[in-house]
Amino acid sequence: MSIKKYHWLSFFFILFVGSFLHFTYDLSGQNTVVSYFSAVNESAWEHLKLLFFPSVVFAIFEFYAYGKKRPDFWAIKMTAIVLAMAFILVFFYTYSGILGFNLLLLDIVDFVIADFLCCYISFKMISDSCQGDRSDSVKGIALLFLICLCFVLWTNNPPDLGVFWG
Repeated sequence: MSIKKYHWLSFFFILFVGSFLHFTYDLSGQNTVVSYFSAVNESAWEHLKLLFFPSVVFAIFEFYAYGKKRPDFWAIKMTAIVLAMAFILVFFYTYSGILGFNLLLLDIVDFVIADFLCCYISFKMISDSCQGDRSDSVKGIALLFLICLCFVLWTNNPPDLGVFWG
């Protein structure tokens, strides 16, 4: 299968699994373990999980399918995921700041665009013939792990910042 097809599969995987993760916390009876990768409230921070975890899960699949050939694979994935997460925050705070309130439809559009950007950025970087080295991937994995750790630590004990208010 072509790398382009993997990225389209990734787009739909993130879209469907991320959407499902919006509801899994309540469906699980508010299970603590499920809270670490599902949205537990309507805060912008919790919505980042909906993109982050499906992206990382599919990236693991991609790594074994074709990513071992790229020494900078995890750096590319980390870059795409972090930029897409940044887009979610910028889009959300921009439109809700302008309107003075948030709209479910725009939140959904935000997620779909961020998902597409994540896959597009990854595809363009992986398709580039210029490659980084393994140390770049080590840094990428370290940052992805750090983000995951923040989701775990701050789900039930969030800092007193607006991005965590839901």
